[in-house]
Amino acid sequence: MLFNSYSMGIMRTSLNGLSLQQDAILQNIANLDTPGYKSKSVSFEDILHGKDGKYNVKAYVTTDESTSMRADGNNVDADTESMKLYENYVRQLYLYQKITGQFSNIRYVLSQSAK
Repeated sequence: MLFNSYSMGIMRTSLNGLSLQQDAILQNIANLDTPGYKSKSVSFEDILHGKDGKYNVKAYVTTDESTSMRADGNNVDADTESMKLYENYVRQLYLYQKITGQFSNIRYVLSQSAK
């Protein structure tokens, strides 16, 4: 039950959503020179806690069909995607540090109870 705590569940599902977002960003960057390619993004809904004890993040991949930055129909902006990738990295790093902190707290409690 310790690893299924509310905060650990939120962090775990948030990392899953950020992973999906990273995949979409990397796909956009990979298709930077593909004519007609439309950029994809990930939208998140609020975190839900179901009766079954599972934590869910609703993430949706959407395609931006409304804009076209170039004559070939591609709307991927390399600078924007690079910034999104960096922001995603920072968010993932923050969550990994929080999870590591949780495990450090657990280790401390266990070491104190063993004394």
